[in-house]
Amino acid sequence: MIQKLRSIVRWIIRKVQQNKRGFKGVLGIVSVAIVVIVALAMLASRGAGLIFNEVMARQTMLNGTVTVESIHATPWGRVSFTELNWTNAQGETILEVPSGSFRVNPWDVITKNFKASALRELTLEDAIIVVDMDDNMRLDFTKPSPDVKKPLNEVSQQPVPPKALTERKTTEQREADIEKRVRNFNWNGQHMDLKIYLENCQLEVFQKNRHYVMTDINTEIDLDSDKELKLDFSAGKFGGTAIGEGMKIKGTIDLRGVKHQELPTLNMQVHILGVDPSSLGLGDNIHDPMTLHVDATGILAHPVADGRVSMPELHIPALTFTQVIGDVHYDAGDLEFKSVSANVYNGTLEAHGQYNIDTRAYTFYGEASGIDSSIALKEDDFVVPVNVTMTFESKGARRDLRVWGEFNSDEGRYILIPIKSITGKFSNYQRHLAFEDVKIHLKYTTISTDALRIDDGELTMGALNITSNGGSNFIFHGSDFDTIGDEFDNISNQGKAAQENSKRMSNDMKCLSEGIKRNKDDLDATKSGIDDVKDRFDAISERIGNIKFNK
Repeated sequence: MIQKLRSIVRWIIRKVQQNKRGFKGVLGIVSVAIVVIVALAMLASRGAGLIFNEVMARQTMLNGTVTVESIHATPWGRVSFTELNWTNAQGETILEVPSGSFRVNPWDVITKNFKASALRELTLEDAIIVVDMDDNMRLDFTKPSPDVKKPLNEVSQQPVPPKALTERKTTEQREADIEKRVRNFNWNGQHMDLKIYLENCQLEVFQKNRHYVMTDINTEIDLDSDKELKLDFSAGKFGGTAIGEGMKIKGTIDLRGVKHQELPTLNMQVHILGVDPSSLGLGDNIHDPMTLHVDATGILAHPVADGRVSMPELHIPALTFTQVIGDVHYDAGDLEFKSVSANVYNGTLEAHGQYNIDTRAYTFYGEASGIDSSIALKEDDFVVPVNVTMTFESKGARRDLRVWGEFNSDEGRYILIPIKSITGKFSNYQRHLAFEDVKIHLKYTTISTDALRIDDGELTMGALNITSNGGSNFIFHGSDFDTIGDEFDNISNQGKAAQENSKRMSNDMKCLSEGIKRNKDDLDATKSGIDDVKDRFDAISERIGNIKFNK
């Protein structure tokens, strides 16, 4: 085919040389271009299957067998295909692509230059791609797990590694075990200069003990293996180690030092949207979406990142936070939260702490001030501004959360009873809320207790000590609380009755005021009427005075 093409080109060039002037010369040049294009089209179309098979036979990067159901080529070097299937040496499917295309340099096709550098562009559509990355972030492809067909909230949080990798071994032994594994993808340092497009794909990622399944992948990769990789990655909902609504990653990976055995470095902007806190182990039933925006830099295998965390709302037992925002720092699986602020029941919160992605252990410290007790307790009769210091700690188990701290208040009231201050300590573990050293300071009395518990909604109280400023001391036990409760109910009812009476008095005064106003308006109208009658009598009297009688 190539020999025939050369003969045709030489014949046309001879004809052009015989007609160097005028229209015939131009026509000859155009004829040459047309013939070349047609020849390339014939070569590409007829040889597409042969080219594909020969490339697959010669390539050494992909371990196993790659086949396609149908293939079609254009004269510009673009080859489209359907039903691409990649299987490993054991016959297991590594990759299935319903449709896609790739582009090669036409001259490489003509000269049979079947190297990795001949591939200029690759597009995969609706594919399921499974990526396995080792501790140094070296990429390999592997077979999908059953999780790719599960709902995202059922995807396993951690992958199941081979038995050899779970045994107690040194880091060197573990790395040696990884090296012995048969890799499906071997780069071997070949120069690659191409663009990769992923359209509406699904991605499963294994990395250390982290596992993700991502949907709606639309990505553009511009790769020059001697220089850098440019990435514009977009994903929809994802599940696994974390559950979220979406992810965007954009930036570059510097590859210039790889030839000199240097690890690649990155500079990326990462946006993780709508993360479910419970999927991270942050509480058993906390599903308020969290968003992270960070800039990641450093070595690809050990990146560091700094950015912001935000949540419109955060609901935890007995507390609701709004406009949560703070700084976050990432390094080696640790997330450090700094300068976190939020609003809580007309008060404010300042917090900080640490969380580990792999162990899911965390510790957070918070200080809240100016909390409106009437909003927090949904009780209008209890109005006291409260300040709280609290610690949240978990070793990693979802229900292992422990919360403890201290609280104090400024002056306030309970119904009509003025309160000078309240102080105490609290702890909460597995739905068991306990209060200790609680003191309610009134004007002439202090009420204290060392035992107050709420277990699954049931209240248990220990001894209640009431001490007057004059030295009198009363202790109530057990059923005495029923009497105290009745007395407080009576006080509450009397207070509410007093409020109703005050409201009725206010309405009566309003009605009385309106009545007086109406009476005044009536008096003014009556006075106006009398004045009008008087004026009429005066007019009549004047007329009568003007009448003359003849004698």
